Formats: sequence, C-alpha cells, structure tokens
Amino acid sequence: MNLFITGLPGSGKSQIARILKEDFGYDVVEAEKILEIETGKKLCIIVKLYGIKQVAKMERRIVDRFSKSCGKIVVGCGLLYEALFCNFYIVYIKIPKERFMDRVNKYLNYNNAEEHYLNFHHYFSNQAGIVVSAEHKTKYEIAMIISDFYKRNVLKCENT
Repeated sequence: MNLFITGLPGSGKSQIARILKEDFGYDVVEAEKILEIETGKKLCIIVKLYGIKQVAKMERRIVDRFSKSCGKIVVGCGLLYEALFCNFYIVYIKIPKERFMDRVNKYLNYNNAEEHYLNFHHYFSNQAGIVVSAEHKTKYEIAMIISDFYKRNVLKCENT
C-alpha cells in the first residue's frame, strides 16, 4: 500500500513533501518533479501548453507507475481527480477557494478555475482517507499529521 497526497495548487504539497523526505526520511515521489524532468519545463508552462485535462492525464500515468509499489508517498500536482487510486490511501490537503484562485490567477489565465476547485474539492473530500485543512497550520504540523496517518495505515499494512 502507498500514500497519495494531493491538494490544489497553493496547498503546500511541495514543502510538505520536502519535510516528509528530509526530516522524517520517507520515500517521497513528487509527480510535479517527474513531469518537469520528462518535459524539461516548469509545471505552470506545461499547463499553459497542454491544458489542465491533458496534464492531469500525464499525472495519472505517473501515479499509475507507483501503484504496484509498497510504502511510497506519491505527491500529486493538484490537477488529477475522478480517478481510481488502487493501492493508495489518499490524503487531501484542503485550502480555501480564494487561496487557490490567487495561485491560479498568478500563473494561468484559466476560465474554469472555480469549477476545477469545486470538482476537485468535492471528489477528494469524499474519497480521501484523511482531509487536512491547511488553514492555521504550519507545513511541519501538516507533515506530522500525514506521518501519523502513514504510520497507522501504510506501515501497519506492511507489517501485518
């Protein structure tokens, strides 16, 4: 079993991934970094070139690569939803709509941003094993919550 951490752009996934890897020593894979290596471009440029739906498909292929692994923490880009996550517990880092809209408007001219927020939030609020609100928490506190969830669910499965 693995852990899939997701949240909309601006939720702090990259910073949390770094804490989980560097401070806690977990095996963390970031879909965004893989996309950037494979394309040679930053995520915001990839989205501008291909659109959110196409980049979500790219993210899906990356997640699928790790579905047969065990004990991995895969951090998504915040674009993929309405997909099956076999062999993954899901952690959703929730942010307010305004924070997401500010982040998207900073990098993209995306007319359907509010619709993406609502669909993404609705899907992961219902599918996640745990929803963590990013409001009023430090990235380290969020990483601690995720670490506890990982120990209780993923590591427990591997040891039984």
